[in-house]
Amino acid sequence: MPDVNPPSTGTHSVVDLHGARRARRLDLYRNRLNQRQQDTRSNLVTLYEGGTLFTPDGTQQGRSLLKALQLLQRAGTRLEELSGDGLLPAPSASERIDALYDEVDGLFTKCDRLTGRGTASVARLPRG
Repeated sequence: MPDVNPPSTGTHSVVDLHGARRARRLDLYRNRLNQRQQDTRSNLVTLYEGGTLFTPDGTQQGRSLLKALQLLQRAGTRLEELSGDGLLPAPSASERIDALYDEVDGLFTKCDRLTGRGTASVARLPRG
């Protein structure tokens, strides 16, 4: 009689839930960053194409949008640092990771204030 082996129950691998959570969090923040960048660029285009960029109110709004883009670039750099895709390896200390995410949250908050996220659209600015 041939040897009978019990059926395999699959691989015996361990799932790294902590790593999966970190990857999911990073992906969520990248999506938030991309959405804010697209919205800010779209607002700048609206100001320019509508001609309101050349009014005093439009100029002030345009400066705010450019500053917001700078803040979003810094946020992107921090997310790159968290992913380890840049020159530096990804941080391993949870305190450093939390500090970087806190910084990104702060940059998002400043950006939202500058862009008026959740307030009136720049498309509704009066034309001069």
